[in-house]
Amino acid sequence: MKKLWYPVFLALLVWSQAVFAEIIEGPKPNSVGNLELEIVASGTPEYIKEWLSAPSSHGVTIKRIRAVKPEQLIVASFLVSGMSADEEGKYSFSVSMYVLGPDGKPIFGERNYAKGSGILPGKPTYIMADPALDIVLEESDPAGDYIIVAQVEDHVSGAKADCSYLIKLSKSEL
Repeated sequence: MKKLWYPVFLALLVWSQAVFAEIIEGPKPNSVGNLELEIVASGTPEYIKEWLSAPSSHGVTIKRIRAVKPEQLIVASFLVSGMSADEEGKYSFSVSMYVLGPDGKPIFGERNYAKGSGILPGKPTYIMADPALDIVLEESDPAGDYIIVAQVEDHVSGAKADCSYLIKLSKSEL
């Protein structure tokens, strides 16, 4: 009985690892004409340096941050996929954004905050808008949920897509 159990256990273990790896894999970029915006945030800008220096075929690990304490750096980026191209094969987009405080009121915002343009890649990929958004919530800011809300506009097709990202400010230890 032991001999049969071990291969079955090993097969289940390998299968569960494959399924788990699939679950934690990042989102897939949309195809041309299916505009999408994804907001990511981390406690360090290191993922941006890796993003800019790595080929698009290389996956970049982004350690997402969902809870912060006062004076902790939040580096948010806007990832766009599914842009359309003009007759020269070029894409162009802009991202407008604002941040809502725990009371639901905007505390900061800017129209056309970040942008992207260039030659549309041959396969679906995420393009990181420039610049990233650095946020530091201070000790005087109220604890609670802060929401980054953004909208991307494709300047070629006129399409728009929205996204939001929630970050919890806690005054106690994380």
